[in-house]
Amino acid sequence: MRKFLSFVRNKGLGPEDKNGKQVNLAHHVRVRRTRVRQTRAAVQEEKLIELTAEGHEQLMNELENLKSQRSHLALEIQRAAADKDVRENAPLEAAREEAGRVESRIREIESTLGNAVVIDQNDPTRSQIVKLGTVVEVQDISSEREFKYTVVSASEANPLEFKISDASPLGKVLLGRAAGHEVVADTPRGNVTYKIISIS
Repeated sequence: MRKFLSFVRNKGLGPEDKNGKQVNLAHHVRVRRTRVRQTRAAVQEEKLIELTAEGHEQLMNELENLKSQRSHLALEIQRAAADKDVRENAPLEAAREEAGRVESRIREIESTLGNAVVIDQNDPTRSQIVKLGTVVEVQDISSEREFKYTVVSASEANPLEFKISDASPLGKVLLGRAAGHEVVADTPRGNVTYKIISIS
């Protein structure tokens, strides 16, 4: 957040004091300090994140969109800060919060992309077992209903598009399995047995 507000000041978009000087809004931000320390080894061993090509593209587009909002948010902060005392200004607080949310999401996406590996979905060996990016058709043994899912990383998961995370109860037990196998998923409604009908 302070980084963003410094950006606002450097661009000359922040409020001015009675002498016409830019007010440094970063001084009004309280930063919660943390005592948690990461060792150099822990940082180096940060887990690689596998992404489908589609998921990687979606994150890139979202990142570009968020970065394009920075100037607009800077102007919003400038307008709000010009209204009255910056210490008692609800619109200013709202603009700061939105800027903070955007900056936080930008950092999150950049971190994900920095550790991402785009999987090759055209690899012929991928069609033999369930892996990230695999489209898998399963049957609920008890109800005999069939479902088709794409197994993706947590950052790409979207139940409305039938994209399930590899960390979800079903996604975890499907990984590494082949067509014909039965798996038991520990779901909120209890253990559910599925049979893998096909994978592609």
